[in-house]
Amino acid sequence: MRETITVRYWGVCWKWGFIPYPCRKTKTEVKYRYDFLPWRTRFSWSPFRRSYEGCCNGTLFGWSYWTWSPFGTGNGPWITYQTLTYFSDSMIGSIGSCPFNQGTTAEPVAKVTAGSIAPTEVAEKLKEDHGCSCG
Repeated sequence: MRETITVRYWGVCWKWGFIPYPCRKTKTEVKYRYDFLPWRTRFSWSPFRRSYEGCCNGTLFGWSYWTWSPFGTGNGPWITYQTLTYFSDSMIGSIGSCPFNQGTTAEPVAKVTAGSIAPTEVAEKLKEDHGCSCG
């Protein structure tokens, strides 16, 4: 589903119009929100990219994003106890069916933070069919 989020970032501000200094800025962006449970990291050699796979409504998705990852990422275990929320600039495509029964889900355990990827908020209730919101 599409969401409007506020993103905090570091930028340059100007004192008296000519002295630059670092400062925190905010901007509003429209992103596509995906809640994945279960999810896992996938293999990537790149020190600047992280790759993931996750299930949402019985469909398997794969995505990656640019970040500092000095040793790349390995094939991690499936995380089934914590929902992963990913905010994407555009819709991501599915890569197949989820290899898990979607009838069993765990409660989310942490709070959403500003940025592109974060665990979901505890206060959100699970849907009756144990689904998740996708794109």
